Amino acid sequence: MSAIYENLRQLITIVDELRDVGLQHYISLPRIAAIGTQSSGKSSLIESIVGLDFLPRGGGVVTRRPLELRLVHLNTQEYAEDKAWAVFDKVGDKKFTNFDEVRQEIERQTDQVAGSNKGIVNDPIILTIYATGAPDLTLIDLPGITRVPVKGSDQREDIEKLTRDMTLHYINDPRTIVLAVLPANQDMSVSDSLQLARQVDPQGLRSIGVITKIDIMDQGTDAASMLRGEDVPLRLGYVGVKMRSQQDIVNKKAVKESLKDEKDWFDNHRVYSKLPPGMIGTPVLIDKLTQILFKHIRRFLPEIKKEINEKRRSVQDRLDELGEGVPLETAERVQVMWTLVTDYCEMFKNTIRGKYDRKLQRYMCNLPGSGSQGGSGGAKIRTIMNDFLIDFMETKITSNMSDDDIEKAIRLHEGDSLPGFPSPDTFEFLALPHLQKLAIPAVECVHNIAAALDVLSQRMAHAVFRRFPKMAESVLNMTQNIIQEQKDETRKIVEEQVACYVGYLFTNDPEYLINHGSMEPMYESQQQKPPPPVEEEKKEPGMAEKSFQQVKDVTKQGYQSVSSTMSSLLKNKEAQRKQQRYSGPFVQEIRKRLDSYFEITVRNIRDSIPKAIGFYLVRAVQDKLQFELLNALNQPEKLSELLGEPPHIMEERRTLNNQLQVLMKASSVLTRDPTLAAIAFEAEDEAAAPAPSAPKAIPRPTTTPSPTPAAPTVPVSTMPSSKPAAPAPGPPAPKPAGAASLFGAPAAGRTTLFDEGQPKRPAAKNPLFADS
Repeated sequence: MSAIYENLRQLITIVDELRDVGLQHYISLPRIAAIGTQSSGKSSLIESIVGLDFLPRGGGVVTRRPLELRLVHLNTQEYAEDKAWAVFDKVGDKKFTNFDEVRQEIERQTDQVAGSNKGIVNDPIILTIYATGAPDLTLIDLPGITRVPVKGSDQREDIEKLTRDMTLHYINDPRTIVLAVLPANQDMSVSDSLQLARQVDPQGLRSIGVITKIDIMDQGTDAASMLRGEDVPLRLGYVGVKMRSQQDIVNKKAVKESLKDEKDWFDNHRVYSKLPPGMIGTPVLIDKLTQILFKHIRRFLPEIKKEINEKRRSVQDRLDELGEGVPLETAERVQVMWTLVTDYCEMFKNTIRGKYDRKLQRYMCNLPGSGSQGGSGGAKIRTIMNDFLIDFMETKITSNMSDDDIEKAIRLHEGDSLPGFPSPDTFEFLALPHLQKLAIPAVECVHNIAAALDVLSQRMAHAVFRRFPKMAESVLNMTQNIIQEQKDETRKIVEEQVACYVGYLFTNDPEYLINHGSMEPMYESQQQKPPPPVEEEKKEPGMAEKSFQQVKDVTKQGYQSVSSTMSSLLKNKEAQRKQQRYSGPFVQEIRKRLDSYFEITVRNIRDSIPKAIGFYLVRAVQDKLQFELLNALNQPEKLSELLGEPPHIMEERRTLNNQLQVLMKASSVLTRDPTLAAIAFEAEDEAAAPAPSAPKAIPRPTTTPSPTPAAPTVPVSTMPSSKPAAPAPGPPAPKPAGAASLFGAPAAGRTTLFDEGQPKRPAAKNPLFADS
């Protein structure tokens, strides 16, 4: 405990210095916040902790601004016993030794900000008190939760919501210790302070309950169950205090005398005098707050240091991106423009080519929505090219053509020439409608890739020229013009290439020439007839089968004689029509040639069109971009307009510079004292020291061993021992019959890890190998 009191002042001073440099605006710091309803006794409690009478008094709402109270304990060997003074943050170095003037100054600063008509404002007053009787603590006295606004005051109708939100603003921070103040003459289940504490700290890990007005409870009642936490338990417990009554305040009874009266009252009370220590009295509360605040600061100080370093890096990176402002000299302005345009063009190229760019990562990290983007620009372009004509790859253009459609096309293009010699126009007539469908996807591919380049240029321009919106707009317009010019040129080239494939049917594809370059494959397929079916061996029919066959033959002859006249005419016409049709193998060969040629054409277009787009559009834009931009922007008369920063960028730079200064000062505060790190180790060593009386171990249920009179019961420790206990002299104690090892009962004759040092049992003989 002595180490805590020796080092607490140093830790609290460090936290106060961090608060003085303004770190609390960016990183939360450990503190204690007193919360409670109006007139619950918060101000009287704080005066009892400080040991001085200095807070405003009166009816209704008194605390109308949060009061951040920094207490500094003075050594009685260096200062007189009753030495004390106060310093306000807004007043300068003026020392207030008369605490009536401190009360008046608090009222003056409250009226100055919140008005003199009972208004409540969330703007804290910072007061530091140096006193020999004050502990080393930092407390925040918050305005009490008010339900109904005072009539004729400046309080709003939603005063309850205002005070609750103000309280939650302070205690929501996990580094804030909640000092929940509740009067003893009020039911705990309706306490606003406990309700808010449980809301932000459900497990009660950082909440302390303080029960006030314990001396004015109804006769015959007491707060013993409340102090023991039987109704609403808190991990840090409750402390009951007896403070000055209103008559004592009117009579200006000293706080020191009231503390003596409090001790006497608790010592002589029939119930509270029998409570365990650590539950009653202001000194007990001060000790508990001191220990908790010390451990709280020690716990969060490494995290605070880490957050400071991380925030410094992020702020410095953003400042590096924003730069140091626009230079005034023309040469320097040209250099800034040149650097930005070069970064923009390099990032544009590297993103398309998929090259890792550190500069790009630095620019994009602060760009909102950059993490939700898909792949890079190059990956997007490659995806568009890979998907080009993908739907035509598995398409058979003759799948919807019947043999009659192909034969009609052949007949149509015979003209008046000799029949039986098909024209090549037949092939073009059947393939051309399908080949013309490839022109529209080719032009769409040009438009899609140009749109991907346009989107990429917008992302790069917004990232690089974020400081200069006018330059970003100018660069973006020029980039879009370059993309549009190259897109129009590429579209013409693509249309001409597709027109070549559609307007002139030709191929040197080896597979097509081998399989379809002559009529030989058709004749080979026609000559390959299926083998004749194997005839089954005929059996001699029986008598019944012969009779059935005779009846069947007679019936068949009668049917044939009746239908012979009608069928003869139909057969003649069918034979005549078959003679006029082209053979089936010839039509099938035409079908195969159409599908094969269309497949070859699609494959060639899928290769040639993306190459043309990549060369005439993607590569051409990259090659022209930097040259065109530098020529257009390298004009001194335009630079002053283009490099004009908007007001929000200048404000962001100013804010970041102020934040960086605060973080650097905070970092110097933490690194200034070399003994700071040692304090944490000392506190950890003290916390790890064994307590004077360890709690009793909870006995584990074990199986009851069989009674062995010669074996005394050996207690088993619930904590693991670092060294095995030395065996007692004398014969070893036999193992109980019902005892089991860690992995169950050992088999007979098998030694376990725990049998070492015990007499070995004779091995049981196996009856299978027993001697006869």
